[in-house]
Amino acid sequence: MAKSSDSRGAATARHVHVAELEMLLEAYFVQVDGTLNKLSTLREYVDDTENYVNIMLDDKQNNLLQMGVLITTAILVLSGYIVLGDVMGINIAITLWHPTNQSQEDYIWTNVACAIITILLYVGIVAWYKYKGLLC
Repeated sequence: MAKSSDSRGAATARHVHVAELEMLLEAYFVQVDGTLNKLSTLREYVDDTENYVNIMLDDKQNNLLQMGVLITTAILVLSGYIVLGDVMGINIAITLWHPTNQSQEDYIWTNVACAIITILLYVGIVAWYKYKGLLC
């Protein structure tokens, strides 16, 4: 009879130990699950931050491209001004020894007119870019 009570006591002790182990494992699983949730949240934050940085970089790249378009257009129009001014200036006779001649004044008026036309052309091209949606 002593053996049967010992075996029952050992079975009860094993059952108690198994119950304690189950509770301990459950606590560890809860802790691991909480840590996993925190890591998942942190990963989402990192992904969101990465997306935000990429959006900001794309915006800056677009601004640089727009500035490149404006500068290229300005260079093109300015080159046209130089060519037009040179062609018009070639046909104006400038006599250095006769100051009463109006040729110097004609040359200045030609350059002023070419400059005004160039500025209007540049403004028109930029307005056309904005109308077509190439610039913001």
